[in-house]
Amino acid sequence: MLRTRLRLATILLACAPLSPQAGVAAAEGTELSGKLLLLAAASTTEAVNQIRGEFVRLHPKVMIRTSFGASSTLAQQIRAGADADLFLSASTEWAEFLAKQKLIHRQQDLLGNQLVVVVPADSAISIERPGDLVQPQIRHLALADPKSVPAGIYARQTLDNLELWKPLESKATGAADVRQALHFVETGAAEAGIVYATDAATSKRVRIAIRIDPELSQPIRYPLVLLVHGATSPAAVAFYQFLSSPAASAIFRQHGFVVLTPPENAKP
Repeated sequence: MLRTRLRLATILLACAPLSPQAGVAAAEGTELSGKLLLLAAASTTEAVNQIRGEFVRLHPKVMIRTSFGASSTLAQQIRAGADADLFLSASTEWAEFLAKQKLIHRQQDLLGNQLVVVVPADSAISIERPGDLVQPQIRHLALADPKSVPAGIYARQTLDNLELWKPLESKATGAADVRQALHFVETGAAEAGIVYATDAATSKRVRIAIRIDPELSQPIRYPLVLLVHGATSPAAVAFYQFLSSPAASAIFRQHGFVVLTPPENAKP
């Protein structure tokens, strides 16, 4: 018991607080407790849930609620007053949107990703280059909404740069988020789709046909945001720091993400 308490105290001190209230809690060695809400891009679901489980194992009195979806939808929910403490977006655009609303306390670019073209695992369609998506066998191309959802925006940028958007626009089936686009391909509702590499890795019902050159779209970045609402919560501050810790970075890498925060500079 004593050894456990000492370990908890060490963890609390290592999580350098970002607010006066958090500083008091850490200085007094108070065990972390309370509730917090993280809104995160759908593509991070499995990794974030695993990291959340590890953090709660270390801090059993903390309850972390999560909600996953399109970054655009989540950002709008925060703007409308959702009591979120943290936001993990698949696009810097939506973090900037919240910054203009003065809803951000601190942020860092946490992750990177890559687009891939996927087809059903048993598909006989051959795709060796993006231009092959125009072949008549592909009647539906699944991608997230190219007007607002990051994965769809990146996909359209890629197709625009390859001068493929116009011949493919009529085939595009805009999904609510990247996981729905993946689902369309899994179920055969679409013969091909453009999703993140990390999403493709979650499914045995699709296979990666080609990986898309990252230079064809703006850099895919996932900013982690500590919202003003969570800045005075010691638990939220600690989880914000834990998400860039070496332990969390290892989990993100296991799920195929590129970790942008060097582990040696991350806060545990």
